[in-house]
Amino acid sequence: MSATVSVIVPAYRCERTVEQSVRSALNQTVRDLEVLVINDASDDGTAEILERLQTEDARVRVITLSENAGVANARNRGAKEAGAQWLAFLDSDDLWEADKLERQLAAAAQTRAALVYTAAECIDETGALTGKRFHVPESVTAKSLLRGNDLITSTVLLERGLFLRHPMERSDLHEDLICWYGVLSEGSIAVGIDEPLVRYRVSKGSKSGNKRKSASMTWNTYRYLKVGFFQRIGCFCAYALHGIKRYWL
Repeated sequence: MSATVSVIVPAYRCERTVEQSVRSALNQTVRDLEVLVINDASDDGTAEILERLQTEDARVRVITLSENAGVANARNRGAKEAGAQWLAFLDSDDLWEADKLERQLAAAAQTRAALVYTAAECIDETGALTGKRFHVPESVTAKSLLRGNDLITSTVLLERGLFLRHPMERSDLHEDLICWYGVLSEGSIAVGIDEPLVRYRVSKGSKSGNKRKSASMTWNTYRYLKVGFFQRIGCFCAYALHGIKRYWL
């Protein structure tokens, strides 16, 4: 039986967290899925863990890259190898609630959305809940994304064909925003489930954890998307206000 969802997991030096993440995908109430783990040339114990998971469950397939090329490249490779209509992205340190995919597929069927995202609650580097929750709006557009990106990658379910037309680019920028913006610029419908179906790990060294780095990347992402200078200023101010509300209020 072919898979309904292909789960894409980029993995790089993640021996502490990757097994729990992959198991949260395998434990979904949607059983007909495949989990494609892209080992991005890890030099720790990641490869051994992935090999064991692949042996234990036939739904796991490990793709090993010879050189580290970043999360954007890893996700793109996974999408090319995927066999399902739907792609779901899961970072190697995040976790899913068991009914995440089931709820998203139902929302897609009901609304005819091509992209479905959810709220998330934050965990720290140890996996403990921080008490912070990221809520999401009922829908987003390409224009609204430029003023504040509410789509955490590990929450997104997306039609594979759309992703292949708008792959993730530039791991040094916000590669997820580049992808979502391209998809929604086609006029595709995106809907949100404002329930925390994902546990999102925030670490100090991550893009989300380093606010100054994230702000610089956002400005450069606007430039990459060819957003006009004055529009860029307006979007960046809105992005800054969105970030204050999201992380501190």
